[in-house]
Amino acid sequence: MRWSLTVLAVMVTTGCTGLELLVYPSDVLRIPEDTLHNLTLSLTFNTTQAFDAALNRSGSVLVVRVVPDEEWKLKIVNTPVQFTAQEVTEAACKTVMVSGYYWGHTRLSFYLTVNHVDDQFLPGVLLRDDVVVVVDRSAKLLDSFFIMGVTLFLICNTVNMGCQLDLKLIWQVLRKPVGPVCGFLSQFAFMPGVGEAPVTGCLHTTSLTISMFQFSYLIGWLIFEDPLQRLGLFTLGCCPGGILSNFITLLFSGDLNLSVTMTFISTLSAMGMMPLWMYTLGTSLTSENNYMKVPFANLAISLVSLTVPTGIGMFIKYKRPRWAEISNRLIKPITVLILVLFGAIGAYSSYKAFLMMNGAMLLAGLIITVAGYAFGAIMSKLCCLKRDKIIAISIETAFQNAGVCFIVLKLSLPTPERYPIMGSKDGHQASSVKFMKNVTFGPIGLRTSLWG
Repeated sequence: MRWSLTVLAVMVTTGCTGLELLVYPSDVLRIPEDTLHNLTLSLTFNTTQAFDAALNRSGSVLVVRVVPDEEWKLKIVNTPVQFTAQEVTEAACKTVMVSGYYWGHTRLSFYLTVNHVDDQFLPGVLLRDDVVVVVDRSAKLLDSFFIMGVTLFLICNTVNMGCQLDLKLIWQVLRKPVGPVCGFLSQFAFMPGVGEAPVTGCLHTTSLTISMFQFSYLIGWLIFEDPLQRLGLFTLGCCPGGILSNFITLLFSGDLNLSVTMTFISTLSAMGMMPLWMYTLGTSLTSENNYMKVPFANLAISLVSLTVPTGIGMFIKYKRPRWAEISNRLIKPITVLILVLFGAIGAYSSYKAFLMMNGAMLLAGLIITVAGYAFGAIMSKLCCLKRDKIIAISIETAFQNAGVCFIVLKLSLPTPERYPIMGSKDGHQASSVKFMKNVTFGPIGLRTSLWG
């Protein structure tokens, strides 16, 4: 996969200064992060009066300064750019070097700060502000090794985890599914969002009734102003649990049989529950041109990646009980090693994501995580379940599969390559960049996306 820096530019004529600034290229360019990209500027006169004045002052200087709206994301290497009056009359070209460092979108503004051709000129005239730069992550060798390593160790450890399962206990869980029902209600009734914020309209009234016991929708509404950032948190709340929840349950001596069963049930249920929430509450957070798409294929892959390795582990336990005993002694240290090692590598590989987090994202992630633990524990306690089952349900509720969430966003939202950013309705495309950042690299999203 290759990520890129995208530049979109549209010619704008500014008549008030008698000048127009052209920025080339005007189509979409793809350049990885941390690389230099040349923007070509051409400053020309668009009135006869200004052109004639420049002919009499051919040695006069005009200076254009390029200013990003978020300077910490972009580095402008050679700004300001100086033109002579003669160069302007000849429509000469100058080059500005831009280096994208942080991921996300940034708007470039071009100001005329010096104009010796015009004696009445006031510095700081805005020539244009319609150039948008989107910096995305470039593919790195470390990322490839990281993904392959995580996949290999996850498969091995899931097989190892299967050696700890007992088919009879799993059958008991399914015969008296108090735990799975608690987990289902916590995962798909509470987590997507507790009550919708005050809204008006028939659709929102219906959504309010449906979402009476939901949480992430409300938190997103309270913390984020951008509807698409709210949608990001809401989508994460709709996702099922992942393999990470099974590992954490194992480490904290929870009921592993219940945890694996709940992960399977929640992933299977997500094929129906995610469309339900996406097409009810989710539509109130998207533009009319965006349709939420549920990644059924990825959910199916998640089921296979859970059931096949655990099935192999259970078969090993049945055929080679001695191997299962050895596995039982090794699985906790190996799980801790995997979490620490790949957590450190993932953090190093995605360190820019941490630097881009803001207080609202950290707060939202913390609230959602703590609330998931708390609600799962309360539901389990009310059902008079034992401590190990309470641990399993709490962890299963709090740890969503953010990989599924990321796929939903990627399939559902338009990208800059599909149409010009500045042409998007209500600026939703620009917002979607922040939305993706929130979901993928938020406190929950980054944590769970490392482990699937």
